[in-house]
Amino acid sequence: MLSFEEKKAIFDEFEELTCQPVSMNRLNYHYEGSAVPKTTVVKFLHPKSGNAFVYAGYLAPEKTKDGYVSVIELNREELIEYVRNAIEFLNLTEDGYVDGYEEEWSDAHDDRLYLRYQNYMWVVVMQSGGIEAVFKTKEQAEAYLMDEGFN
Repeated sequence: MLSFEEKKAIFDEFEELTCQPVSMNRLNYHYEGSAVPKTTVVKFLHPKSGNAFVYAGYLAPEKTKDGYVSVIELNREELIEYVRNAIEFLNLTEDGYVDGYEEEWSDAHDDRLYLRYQNYMWVVVMQSGGIEAVFKTKEQAEAYLMDEGFN
């Protein structure tokens, strides 16, 4: 079992996390780059027990307690994996996509358009970089592209 100091050192290795002291000398680690309002990746790292809770919203709810898992018994590799998974998951928007996600679509003439997720919208971008259309949902954008003969 890793000590408080060992876990703290692991969390400190993640430059994108910011350490914040909370009550009873415990520490929280926040990810300010989160694409959603939730930013707490590590909560309540306890100086005596060495326990902490890592955000695991990507797991089934029955495997977590309020979206977090206890890391008291994890080894170094497991702890790092949980933190990486939490950060990756928090990079996803509420729609489930990372801002800048892009797909290439082509038609029978080998013309290409790009479907890009930007600022919570789906943008159809021409090869020149110009915007052809903007949609609120991916389904609307895909329907448009298919109606235009793209797949």
